[in-house]
Amino acid sequence: MRRLLLAVAVLAGLAAPSGTALATDANGNHETFVWVVGATTPSDTAMAPDGSTITMSGHGTLNAGPGGTATGGGTFSTSGGASGTWVATDVQGFVSYGQTPGFPVPGATGGEAKLEVNLSNGQAGVLTIVCLLGSPPPSMEEGIMLILGAGVSAEYTKSVHESGNTVFIAVS
Repeated sequence: MRRLLLAVAVLAGLAAPSGTALATDANGNHETFVWVVGATTPSDTAMAPDGSTITMSGHGTLNAGPGGTATGGGTFSTSGGASGTWVATDVQGFVSYGQTPGFPVPGATGGEAKLEVNLSNGQAGVLTIVCLLGSPPPSMEEGIMLILGAGVSAEYTKSVHESGNTVFIAVS
């Protein structure tokens, strides 16, 4: 319980806006969010069709909507022994699932983000982050997926059930 409360406090600190707030439109399509992979767990894992896995952790921000941007990054390790860091370079899109009333972290939002990422081993791809707060589609699973475009062994398309969690926190 103490670990969960500490994680909630850290997330609230990450979401605290600094400086001026950005304008948002009536649909919320241009909001800024903090994203976290491994929100209350150390990391999250995705699996490729051949059974290989990638475990990632990290955090950053994304500005949703046309011309959106992404910042941040983290660490990764694969079941094949590779490990290193990764950086978010751009956002391809973000769909908000909304917030869950009464959730202990103000601004915690469910959704799906697609971030362009570069790994320190020279590979690049698209990281999909899914958080199930709010009202997600019934077929969605909490977690991450990563497509690196280097063949089936680099297409981590299945979230590993209960391997970790993710969250988006609205900051504007």
